[in-house]
Amino acid sequence: MRSFLLLCCCLWLLPAQAADITLRAGVVVDNAGPYNFTPDSPMAGIYREALEQIGKLSGVRFDIEYYPALRIQQLFEVARLDVEVGVNPAWRSLSPVGGFYTLPIGTLDYQLCGRINNGRSGRSLDELHGQTIGLLQGQPLSAFETEFARHGVHYEMSQSENEVLSKLRLGRLQAVVLERRQIERLMLAPEELRCEPGGLISSQPVMLRLHPQFRQWLPALNRAISQLQANGKLKAIFQKSRG
Repeated sequence: MRSFLLLCCCLWLLPAQAADITLRAGVVVDNAGPYNFTPDSPMAGIYREALEQIGKLSGVRFDIEYYPALRIQQLFEVARLDVEVGVNPAWRSLSPVGGFYTLPIGTLDYQLCGRINNGRSGRSLDELHGQTIGLLQGQPLSAFETEFARHGVHYEMSQSENEVLSKLRLGRLQAVVLERRQIERLMLAPEELRCEPGGLISSQPVMLRLHPQFRQWLPALNRAISQLQANGKLKAIFQKSRG
């Protein structure tokens, strides 16, 4: 009888984990939002594909919402988003909500990009001593600050990619920091809209950040991510050309 009751209790606890669930997932876009359409930025496309594959194996469905990075963090902290997509624990060390992080799903590569036809200036932090470079709101400043200080580089924040590139073209900035895929996409634009690719300044592994109220789904998500890493599907998604 005791064994039967124990089995019943176990079966009663299973549905919360076994049944599919839909979680609200925040994906970053760098302009004002929220978006009422599907953005075509490189990282938005990568994260959509990654979440689709993770969902197939984990039983978690993702309802994707698009916002600027700072807005996603705010919505997560008040439980209006259940998942932050593509973040690193170091970036949220001061957050009042702990969150639970999955295994890494990929890597973001941040590199310099200088003014076109400006010689070698802006290709490395060594060449930018005493000068000002542009960052985007929501970029992981904590990953860059130590190197900026060591090289005596100043920085200025912008709200969007268009804004920071406009400042670069006007000479207000000597270089900007963009994710590698943003730069690859810019290389397909007319020359007057491009920037000159420079050196890599940071590579950051990124994860899914799960709200504490859904932490019971962390093992299922990690199993799915581990399988997708082992079969190379996540790597292929992150390496796919997004021009």
